[in-house]
Amino acid sequence: MEICIIDDDRVYQLLMKRLIHRVDESIVIKTFYNGEDAFNYYKNHPCKCQIMLLDINMPKMDGWEFLENINIEDFKDSCIYLATSSIDYSDQEKAKKFDKVKGYLTKPITKEKIKEITEAY
Repeated sequence: MEICIIDDDRVYQLLMKRLIHRVDESIVIKTFYNGEDAFNYYKNHPCKCQIMLLDINMPKMDGWEFLENINIEDFKDSCIYLATSSIDYSDQEKAKKFDKVKGYLTKPITKEKIKEITEAY
């Protein structure tokens, strides 16, 4: 299994890598620090991740822009979860407008939640 983390917080990325590997050490983790870097990478490479943890608020290209610009067909085998510290109800409602968004996760994300989403895939 491969999980992609798109988030501008380096500490969060490090913590998530450790947490994910506590659930399953064999999971491959790909990271990007903003939506633009991830978008440019996946524009030129097929997406192999089964799960994507996408932050909403990032520099260059935020999570919303990333979702609006990707070709959904390129992510047909991926489950995208918005992973954010935002508890804003309007963000949760906006997330529902994107068919590819499987869920809205509020940080901090727990080991149990990672286990739940990896087992659901």
